[in-house]
Amino acid sequence: MTKGKVTKKTASVARPGLSTDRILVYGLAFTLFALPLFILPNATEYGYTKTILAIVLTSILGILWGIDAWRKGTWAVRIPWITWPFLAFVAASLFSLLGATNGRFVVQSLVLLVVFFFLLVLTSNAAREKRDVTLLLGSFLVSVSLVSLYGLLQYAGVLAGPGAGKGLGQVISTLGNKEYIAGLLAYILLPAVILIFRLRSTLVRLAALVLIAFNFGALMLLDQAGANVALIAAFLAAVIGWLIFRPVEPLRRARAWILALILVVGLAYLVEAPSGPLNSVVGLSADGTSWIGTVWRQNSGATRTWDWWIGLEMWKESPWVGVGLGNYKLEFLPYKAQFLQTPRGANYDFYIPRAAQAHNEYVQVLAEVGVFGLAAVAAFLIFLATSLLSRLRRNADEGDRLDLILCSAGLVAVVVHALVSFPAHLPTSSLAAILFCGLALSPAYGDRATASFRVRGWKLRAAVVVMAVAGTAISVVAVRDLASNALMKEGIEQLQLGQTEAGKATLERSLRLDFAPHMTYFYLGMADARLGNLEAALRSLERCQTRFLEENTYLIYAELAANAGKTAVAREAIATLLATRPAPDIEQRARYVRAIVSLRDGDAQAASVELENLVRDAPDFEAARIALANVLLARGLRDAAASEYTRALAIVEGKLAAAEKTIASATRMAASAYGELRSTIATLRSERDSILERLKPLRGS
Repeated sequence: MTKGKVTKKTASVARPGLSTDRILVYGLAFTLFALPLFILPNATEYGYTKTILAIVLTSILGILWGIDAWRKGTWAVRIPWITWPFLAFVAASLFSLLGATNGRFVVQSLVLLVVFFFLLVLTSNAAREKRDVTLLLGSFLVSVSLVSLYGLLQYAGVLAGPGAGKGLGQVISTLGNKEYIAGLLAYILLPAVILIFRLRSTLVRLAALVLIAFNFGALMLLDQAGANVALIAAFLAAVIGWLIFRPVEPLRRARAWILALILVVGLAYLVEAPSGPLNSVVGLSADGTSWIGTVWRQNSGATRTWDWWIGLEMWKESPWVGVGLGNYKLEFLPYKAQFLQTPRGANYDFYIPRAAQAHNEYVQVLAEVGVFGLAAVAAFLIFLATSLLSRLRRNADEGDRLDLILCSAGLVAVVVHALVSFPAHLPTSSLAAILFCGLALSPAYGDRATASFRVRGWKLRAAVVVMAVAGTAISVVAVRDLASNALMKEGIEQLQLGQTEAGKATLERSLRLDFAPHMTYFYLGMADARLGNLEAALRSLERCQTRFLEENTYLIYAELAANAGKTAVAREAIATLLATRPAPDIEQRARYVRAIVSLRDGDAQAASVELENLVRDAPDFEAARIALANVLLARGLRDAAASEYTRALAIVEGKLAAAEKTIASATRMAASAYGELRSTIATLRSERDSILERLKPLRGS
């Protein structure tokens, strides 16, 4: 340095970058925001697209977590106590393969279960500070509020629902069902109150307060008793928790905000609840019945029980390993027939529709995974309750205790609602449970009820590689499944529009991408039947019986078997179908096919009796009248045959005129409705021409 000259050294100020820890938290926040809102128009079901997105985003988050560990040189992982009963449930699910009709359904369901539980573990590791808690809860609350807003706009008729008009029947939002929306709202309400205590900005606090009140009002307007009872149970759990652990200070500090919350929630109830006195003033009620009077009727209380009893029939058949994880929907019809033969089943003298879920998660676990699976679920709930109680007892901070009580209340809502619904089978409902559980067991509230370990060196690198490979592979399979689903929908629409060759080709492409195809085989069978490939159609329908089993599966299979001359096969399928006491229109068709099978077997007398009974029970069923007229003509009863042909012609012409008027006056019609109407018109015209042809010699005589 030159003498007399002072050199100033400029200090460089390092700007804080975005750490990988924060990237993980922001990625979780994005997942919580995006998943409830995500839908794709070219997929068959809203929940399906959310499941695919959940798999992909969870895989990405897991890989980011691994990259962060690689960069740090150590992977610190906290495993909640509930992991051990979860692993027991995984083992029980693998054992359920022994009783499964379709093993791929078991594998598919188990992979989804593991992915969602991994998301829970990831959340419980990522949320390290209270700001993480508010960010994740806030992201989810905003997303759920947008779901709620969309549903209310459908209710008001501002946005289109599944049909025309407005009211509760139009509310599906981005979840696909008003019951799913109501359940989600019941779960989020109490945990969201944490934001009132934790947020620092007055403006953001006010926004959270408004969203909570808005969602509560939407829940009241949806008027779903199961969700309302779940919310009541959650509120009681929160009150009991507060009385036991006495977190007074947070309430004292935020007493003005709590008072404001009570006031706006009360106002929302008065305005939006069907029984609220201001509802009739603003005209929001869908009907004027009281809530108490509609609890059982509106929520299918009388019909829920049959799903439970049928699930118990499955369990009795395979008590230890169940019928296979994810196989309830596949086994429903055979066990429905079995249940209806029992003394209890004999009391159900009304139609029982096929159920994909048991509307009770505990019954479904017992049916699908047996005693071992239900024991694992019970252990999971016990471990979870023990973990939360341990954290509440050992945490001296009153604010933390209040947060834990509110998160626990949200979990109580899920657990109670699972008695009459299936939140574990809905991706957004599962996400809510994952969020509350993950936050409650996160480092933000201490280290109790967790086991920690660190991975370094080659083990770390191997773990990251396995994480990356597994996440990528699962995501690729999931995206292929999504592409398969879109192709299946396209193929079905092509069939509905009469493009049979193109539809068949599209469905075959769909099959090549699908890990566990189900209804694709049904429509592929329909395509082959139209093209006259009866053997190929029968093979597809036979595959359906271990993949996609509905009443129509039995019916179409029996019709195809009868047309192919396989009358014994057709008779067996019809007997099984009728034992399930199908829907009236399906039952009529099944009896008709049974009569045709009798004719094919040369038993004209049995066919005549069947058709006469069918015509008496369903006088407007023209196919039965035509078949009866054919039998009468074959027996030489020309006048009686002419009379039946004439009656059948009048029915056909009436139905044809109505169908042609509908298709001519329609300005907009879904492809499925158009295809069905078009097929009906073609069938009716063919029947009319056939009747006229047969009537000519009879009228001339």
